[in-house]
Amino acid sequence: MLALLAAVGTYQLLDRGRSPVPTVAAENKIPLTPDVPINPDDATFTTFDDQTVSFASVYGAPTVVNFFASTCVPCITEMPIFEQVHKELGDSVTFLGLAVADRPEDAQELVTKTGVSYRTGQDRDGSVITALGGSFLPTTVLLASDGTIVDVYTGEVTAAELRALITDKLGVPG
Repeated sequence: MLALLAAVGTYQLLDRGRSPVPTVAAENKIPLTPDVPINPDDATFTTFDDQTVSFASVYGAPTVVNFFASTCVPCITEMPIFEQVHKELGDSVTFLGLAVADRPEDAQELVTKTGVSYRTGQDRDGSVITALGGSFLPTTVLLASDGTIVDVYTGEVTAAELRALITDKLGVPG
């Protein structure tokens, strides 16, 4: 370890800033926060068939929104749990899964592999997760029937935790 530190220090001393620092071209960056904050009522998401959908269209029933990505291990682990609870609760709660800044083909493949049957789509630029108060993956947002944000939970959930959140925060018996 000492040898590695010595080598790096020697390189920096001898280089004296002559080597250019590699940069990522702006067109290759995916912003995870929109430039202008979005009201959840004005947010949209995209289906895997490239249809733009108003986020407000999910209002009308208590709703669980799960934000995920195909590269997020905790997201992958919890998706079958969301499917299980979705099947248990039926139409009493709406479930929506949104892939954040993910390649559509990878996100869709994950949905298929995990057996998710509830509505899914893409939050391509991270504007929906940001509008709902999330910033890391996985994030689960609970919405009242009128679209009011009731709770934002960041991190992997177990089936028992998800059921408890739905019962305690949305008032839906599990």
